[in-house]
Amino acid sequence: MKRYVAYRVAVTMPVLLGVLVVGFLLMQVVPSDPAAVRAGPQASAEVVAALREEMGLNRALPMRFALYLRQLARGDLGRSLINDAPVATELGRAIGPSMELMTACLLWSVPVAVALGTFAAYRRNSVFDRAIVMLSIGAASVPVFFVGLLAIWIGGFWWQLLPFTGRGGPFWTRAGLASLVLPAFTLGFVLLGAVVRITRTAVLDALSSDHVRTARAKGLSEWSVTLRHALRNALIPIVTLVGLQIGYLIGGAVATEIIFSWPGMGRLAVNAITSSDLPMAQGAILVIAAAFVLTNLAVDLLQLLLDPRIRR
Repeated sequence: MKRYVAYRVAVTMPVLLGVLVVGFLLMQVVPSDPAAVRAGPQASAEVVAALREEMGLNRALPMRFALYLRQLARGDLGRSLINDAPVATELGRAIGPSMELMTACLLWSVPVAVALGTFAAYRRNSVFDRAIVMLSIGAASVPVFFVGLLAIWIGGFWWQLLPFTGRGGPFWTRAGLASLVLPAFTLGFVLLGAVVRITRTAVLDALSSDHVRTARAKGLSEWSVTLRHALRNALIPIVTLVGLQIGYLIGGAVATEIIFSWPGMGRLAVNAITSSDLPMAQGAILVIAAAFVLTNLAVDLLQLLLDPRIRR
Protein backbone atom coordinates (compact mmCIF):
# COMPACT_ATOMS: atom_id res chain seq x y z
CA MET A 1 0.00 0.00 0.00
CA LYS A 2 2.80 2.41 0.89
CA ARG A 3 4.58 1.59 -2.37
CA TYR A 4 1.42 2.32 -4.34
CA VAL A 5 0.95 5.68 -2.62
CA ALA A 6 4.62 6.56 -3.17
CA TYR A 7 4.33 5.54 -6.83
CA ARG A 8 1.24 7.71 -7.43
CA VAL A 9 2.87 10.70 -5.73
CA ALA A 10 6.07 10.20 -7.74
CA VAL A 11 4.11 10.04 -11.00
CA THR A 12 2.36 13.29 -10.12
CA MET A 13 5.61 15.25 -9.82
CA PRO A 14 6.58 15.06 -13.55
CA VAL A 15 3.01 15.96 -14.47
CA LEU A 16 3.17 19.11 -12.34
CA LEU A 17 6.51 19.98 -13.92
CA GLY A 18 4.96 19.50 -17.35
CA VAL A 19 2.15 21.84 -16.34
CA LEU A 20 4.73 24.44 -15.38
CA VAL A 21 6.54 24.11 -18.71
CA VAL A 22 3.39 24.20 -20.85
CA GLY A 23 1.89 27.11 -18.93
CA PHE A 24 5.11 29.09 -19.22
CA LEU A 25 5.48 28.41 -22.95
CA LEU A 26 1.85 29.29 -23.66
CA MET A 27 2.33 32.71 -22.15
CA GLN A 28 5.45 33.27 -24.27
CA VAL A 29 3.60 32.85 -27.58
CA VAL A 30 0.88 35.36 -26.70
CA PRO A 31 1.16 38.31 -29.15
CA SER A 32 1.56 40.86 -26.40
CA ASP A 33 4.55 42.65 -24.89
CA PRO A 34 4.38 42.60 -21.07
CA ALA A 35 6.69 45.60 -20.88
CA ALA A 36 4.41 47.64 -23.15
CA VAL A 37 1.37 46.62 -21.08
CA ARG A 38 3.04 47.68 -17.83
CA ALA A 39 4.38 50.94 -19.29
CA GLY A 40 0.99 51.97 -20.65
CA PRO A 41 -0.15 53.14 -24.09
CA GLN A 42 1.53 56.56 -23.79
CA ALA A 43 5.00 55.27 -22.92
CA SER A 44 7.91 55.95 -25.23
CA ALA A 45 9.98 53.24 -26.91
CA GLU A 46 12.89 53.98 -24.56
CA VAL A 47 10.74 53.41 -21.47
CA VAL A 48 9.41 50.14 -22.88
CA ALA A 49 12.95 48.99 -23.72
CA ALA A 50 14.13 49.81 -20.20
CA LEU A 51 11.23 47.86 -18.71
CA ARG A 52 11.98 44.87 -20.95
CA GLU A 53 15.53 44.86 -19.62
CA GLU A 54 14.33 45.24 -16.01
CA MET A 55 11.79 42.40 -16.37
CA GLY A 56 14.35 40.10 -17.99
CA LEU A 57 12.43 39.79 -21.24
CA ASN A 58 15.58 40.22 -23.32
CA ARG A 59 17.13 37.07 -21.89
CA ALA A 60 17.04 33.66 -23.55
CA LEU A 61 13.91 31.56 -23.01
CA PRO A 62 15.63 28.85 -20.89
CA MET A 63 17.10 31.54 -18.62
CA ARG A 64 13.67 33.13 -18.19
CA PHE A 65 12.17 29.76 -17.32
CA ALA A 66 14.92 29.14 -14.76
CA LEU A 67 14.21 32.53 -13.18
CA TYR A 68 10.50 31.70 -13.16
CA LEU A 69 11.17 28.41 -11.32
CA ARG A 70 13.35 30.24 -8.80
CA GLN A 71 10.52 32.69 -8.17
CA LEU A 72 8.05 29.84 -7.68
CA ALA A 73 10.38 28.15 -5.22
CA ARG A 74 10.21 31.31 -3.11
CA GLY A 75 6.41 31.40 -3.41
CA ASP A 76 6.57 34.43 -5.69
CA LEU A 77 4.17 34.34 -8.66
CA GLY A 78 5.11 37.82 -9.82
CA ARG A 79 3.09 41.02 -9.93
CA SER A 80 0.13 42.03 -12.03
CA LEU A 81 0.90 44.18 -15.04
CA ILE A 82 -2.38 46.07 -14.62
CA ASN A 83 -2.54 47.06 -10.94
CA ASP A 84 0.96 45.99 -9.77
CA ALA A 85 -0.62 43.81 -7.07
CA PRO A 86 1.06 40.51 -6.10
CA VAL A 87 -0.36 37.68 -8.21
CA ALA A 88 -0.45 35.35 -5.19
CA THR A 89 -2.61 37.85 -3.27
CA GLU A 90 -5.11 38.19 -6.12
CA LEU A 91 -5.27 34.42 -6.58
CA GLY A 92 -5.80 33.96 -2.85
CA ARG A 93 -8.84 36.21 -3.01
CA ALA A 94 -10.29 34.29 -5.97
CA ILE A 95 -9.70 30.76 -4.65
CA GLY A 96 -12.26 31.10 -1.86
CA PRO A 97 -15.25 31.94 -4.09
CA SER A 98 -14.23 29.22 -6.57
CA MET A 99 -14.04 26.64 -3.79
CA GLU A 100 -17.46 27.74 -2.53
CA LEU A 101 -18.94 27.29 -6.00
CA MET A 102 -17.33 23.87 -6.59
CA THR A 103 -18.27 22.58 -3.12
CA ALA A 104 -21.89 23.72 -3.40
CA CYS A 105 -22.09 22.17 -6.86
CA LEU A 106 -20.82 18.78 -5.62
CA LEU A 107 -22.92 18.82 -2.44
CA TRP A 108 -26.22 18.95 -4.31
CA SER A 109 -25.47 17.29 -7.67
CA VAL A 110 -23.61 14.13 -6.59
CA PRO A 111 -26.15 12.90 -3.95
CA VAL A 112 -29.07 13.69 -6.28
CA ALA A 113 -27.38 11.97 -9.22
CA VAL A 114 -26.49 8.86 -7.19
CA ALA A 115 -30.05 8.66 -5.83
CA LEU A 116 -31.59 9.02 -9.30
CA GLY A 117 -29.19 6.50 -10.86
CA THR A 118 -29.82 3.96 -8.08
CA PHE A 119 -33.59 4.39 -8.33
CA ALA A 120 -33.42 3.99 -12.12
CA ALA A 121 -31.51 0.73 -11.72
CA TYR A 122 -33.96 -0.46 -9.04
CA ARG A 123 -36.93 0.27 -11.35
CA ARG A 124 -35.22 -0.88 -14.53
CA ASN A 125 -37.24 -0.51 -17.78
CA SER A 126 -40.03 1.32 -15.98
CA VAL A 127 -41.43 4.75 -16.87
CA PHE A 128 -39.33 6.28 -14.08
CA ASP A 129 -36.20 4.64 -15.43
CA ARG A 130 -36.79 5.98 -18.94
CA ALA A 131 -37.56 9.47 -17.60
CA ILE A 132 -34.37 9.52 -15.52
CA VAL A 133 -32.29 8.32 -18.48
CA MET A 134 -33.77 11.05 -20.68
CA LEU A 135 -33.03 13.64 -17.98
CA SER A 136 -29.42 12.46 -17.72
CA ILE A 137 -28.94 12.62 -21.49
CA GLY A 138 -30.39 16.13 -21.61
CA ALA A 139 -28.25 17.31 -18.68
CA ALA A 140 -25.08 15.96 -20.31
CA SER A 141 -25.93 17.50 -23.69
CA VAL A 142 -26.92 21.05 -22.75
CA PRO A 143 -24.03 23.59 -22.68
CA VAL A 144 -23.32 25.19 -19.34
CA PHE A 145 -23.84 28.72 -20.64
CA PHE A 146 -27.36 27.81 -21.83
CA VAL A 147 -28.23 26.38 -18.41
CA GLY A 148 -26.88 29.54 -16.79
CA LEU A 149 -28.88 31.88 -19.01
CA LEU A 150 -32.01 29.79 -18.45
CA ALA A 151 -31.47 29.88 -14.68
CA ILE A 152 -31.05 33.66 -14.78
CA TRP A 153 -34.23 34.07 -16.84
CA ILE A 154 -36.37 31.82 -14.64
CA GLY A 155 -34.91 32.37 -11.17
CA GLY A 156 -33.81 35.98 -11.61
CA PHE A 157 -36.20 37.69 -14.03
CA TRP A 158 -39.35 35.56 -14.14
CA TRP A 159 -39.71 34.50 -10.50
CA GLN A 160 -37.40 37.21 -9.14
CA LEU A 161 -36.39 34.99 -6.25
CA LEU A 162 -32.59 34.91 -6.36
CA PRO A 163 -29.75 37.32 -7.21
CA PHE A 164 -27.78 36.42 -10.31
CA THR A 165 -24.93 38.95 -10.42
CA GLY A 166 -21.87 38.84 -8.23
CA ARG A 167 -21.22 37.26 -4.84
CA GLY A 168 -23.31 38.51 -1.98
CA GLY A 169 -20.75 37.58 0.66
CA PRO A 170 -19.50 34.44 2.46
CA PHE A 171 -21.70 31.37 2.06
CA TRP A 172 -22.67 31.36 5.75
CA THR A 173 -24.51 34.65 5.33
CA ARG A 174 -28.01 34.86 3.92
CA ALA A 175 -26.99 37.10 1.00
CA GLY A 176 -23.98 34.93 0.21
CA LEU A 177 -26.01 31.73 0.22
CA ALA A 178 -28.71 33.26 -1.97
CA SER A 179 -26.18 34.44 -4.55
CA LEU A 180 -24.62 30.96 -4.60
CA VAL A 181 -27.78 29.05 -5.53
CA LEU A 182 -28.04 29.80 -9.26
CA PRO A 183 -24.31 29.41 -10.09
CA ALA A 184 -24.11 26.15 -8.10
CA PHE A 185 -27.23 24.81 -9.81
CA THR A 186 -25.86 25.72 -13.24
CA LEU A 187 -22.51 24.05 -12.68
CA GLY A 188 -24.01 21.02 -10.93
CA PHE A 189 -26.53 20.39 -13.69
CA VAL A 190 -23.67 19.66 -16.08
CA LEU A 191 -22.28 17.03 -13.69
CA LEU A 192 -25.69 15.48 -13.00
CA GLY A 193 -26.12 13.66 -16.32
CA ALA A 194 -22.80 11.83 -16.32
CA VAL A 195 -23.07 10.68 -12.69
CA VAL A 196 -26.65 9.45 -13.15
CA ARG A 197 -25.67 7.30 -16.12
CA ILE A 198 -22.55 5.79 -14.52
CA THR A 199 -24.46 5.10 -11.28
CA ARG A 200 -27.27 3.33 -13.12
CA THR A 201 -24.82 1.22 -15.14
CA ALA A 202 -22.63 0.37 -12.14
CA VAL A 203 -25.61 -0.59 -9.94
CA LEU A 204 -27.09 -2.77 -12.71
CA ASP A 205 -23.76 -4.57 -13.09
CA ALA A 206 -23.53 -5.07 -9.34
CA LEU A 207 -27.09 -6.44 -9.17
CA SER A 208 -26.08 -9.30 -11.47
CA SER A 209 -23.04 -10.32 -9.38
CA ASP A 210 -22.78 -13.47 -7.27
CA HIS A 211 -22.77 -11.81 -3.86
CA VAL A 212 -26.00 -9.97 -4.70
CA ARG A 213 -27.67 -13.23 -5.73
CA THR A 214 -26.53 -14.68 -2.41
CA ALA A 215 -28.09 -11.73 -0.57
CA ARG A 216 -31.36 -12.31 -2.40
CA ALA A 217 -31.24 -16.01 -1.48
CA LYS A 218 -31.00 -15.00 2.18
CA GLY A 219 -34.41 -13.34 1.86
CA LEU A 220 -33.37 -9.68 1.84
CA SER A 221 -35.71 -7.27 0.10
CA GLU A 222 -34.78 -5.96 -3.36
CA TRP A 223 -34.44 -2.41 -2.08
CA SER A 224 -32.14 -3.54 0.74
CA VAL A 225 -30.06 -5.56 -1.72
CA THR A 226 -29.77 -2.54 -4.02
CA LEU A 227 -28.71 -0.10 -1.30
CA ARG A 228 -26.56 -2.25 0.99
CA HIS A 229 -24.85 -4.51 -1.52
CA ALA A 230 -25.12 -3.24 -5.10
CA LEU A 231 -24.62 0.50 -4.47
CA ARG A 232 -21.66 -0.10 -2.15
CA ASN A 233 -19.77 -2.01 -4.86
CA ALA A 234 -20.79 0.54 -7.48
CA LEU A 235 -19.09 3.39 -5.60
CA ILE A 236 -15.67 2.76 -7.16
CA PRO A 237 -16.58 3.78 -10.74
CA ILE A 238 -18.77 6.59 -9.37
CA VAL A 239 -15.89 8.05 -7.34
CA THR A 240 -13.59 7.73 -10.34
CA LEU A 241 -16.01 9.55 -12.62
CA VAL A 242 -16.69 12.32 -10.10
CA GLY A 243 -12.97 12.87 -9.68
CA LEU A 244 -12.44 13.12 -13.42
CA GLN A 245 -15.48 15.34 -13.83
CA ILE A 246 -14.11 17.80 -11.26
CA GLY A 247 -11.41 18.63 -13.78
CA TYR A 248 -14.00 19.31 -16.44
CA LEU A 249 -16.03 21.31 -13.95
CA ILE A 250 -13.12 23.73 -13.74
CA GLY A 251 -13.69 24.50 -17.41
CA GLY A 252 -17.42 24.79 -16.83
CA ALA A 253 -16.76 27.04 -13.84
CA VAL A 254 -15.06 29.55 -16.14
CA ALA A 255 -18.26 30.03 -18.15
CA THR A 256 -20.41 29.96 -15.01
CA GLU A 257 -18.32 32.60 -13.25
CA ILE A 258 -18.43 34.87 -16.28
CA ILE A 259 -22.21 34.52 -16.72
CA PHE A 260 -22.93 35.23 -13.04
CA SER A 261 -20.02 37.70 -12.52
CA TRP A 262 -18.70 35.36 -9.84
CA PRO A 263 -15.28 36.54 -8.56
CA GLY A 264 -13.49 33.21 -8.87
CA MET A 265 -10.40 31.75 -10.50
CA GLY A 266 -11.99 31.22 -13.92
CA ARG A 267 -13.20 34.80 -14.25
CA LEU A 268 -9.86 36.08 -13.01
CA ALA A 269 -7.99 34.00 -15.61
CA VAL A 270 -10.21 35.18 -18.48
CA ASN A 271 -9.94 38.83 -17.46
CA ALA A 272 -6.16 38.50 -17.18
CA ILE A 273 -5.88 36.96 -20.65
CA THR A 274 -8.12 39.55 -22.30
CA SER A 275 -6.19 42.40 -20.65
CA SER A 276 -2.77 40.84 -21.54
CA ASP A 277 -1.88 40.55 -17.86
CA LEU A 278 0.49 37.63 -18.48
CA PRO A 279 1.79 37.06 -14.91
CA MET A 280 -1.77 36.94 -13.58
CA ALA A 281 -2.93 34.64 -16.38
CA GLN A 282 0.09 32.39 -15.90
CA GLY A 283 -0.51 32.13 -12.16
CA ALA A 284 -4.22 31.38 -12.61
CA ILE A 285 -3.54 28.70 -15.23
CA LEU A 286 -0.91 27.14 -12.97
CA VAL A 287 -3.25 26.98 -9.97
CA ILE A 288 -6.15 25.57 -12.02
CA ALA A 289 -3.96 22.91 -13.67
CA ALA A 290 -2.38 21.96 -10.35
CA ALA A 291 -5.84 21.59 -8.81
CA PHE A 292 -6.81 19.24 -11.64
CA VAL A 293 -3.69 17.08 -11.17
CA LEU A 294 -3.98 16.95 -7.37
CA THR A 295 -7.68 16.07 -7.63
CA ASN A 296 -6.81 13.05 -9.78
CA LEU A 297 -4.19 12.05 -7.21
CA ALA A 298 -6.77 12.29 -4.42
CA VAL A 299 -9.18 10.12 -6.44
CA ASP A 300 -6.49 7.46 -6.91
CA LEU A 301 -5.82 7.39 -3.17
CA LEU A 302 -9.54 7.24 -2.40
CA GLN A 303 -9.87 4.23 -4.73
CA LEU A 304 -7.16 2.60 -2.65
CA LEU A 305 -9.44 2.82 0.38
CA LEU A 306 -12.57 1.66 -1.46
CA ASP A 307 -11.09 -1.26 -3.39
CA PRO A 308 -9.09 -3.78 -1.28
CA ARG A 309 -7.76 -5.41 -4.48
CA ILE A 310 -5.53 -2.38 -5.17
CA ARG A 311 -3.87 -2.75 -1.75
CA ARG A 312 -2.68 -6.22 -2.65
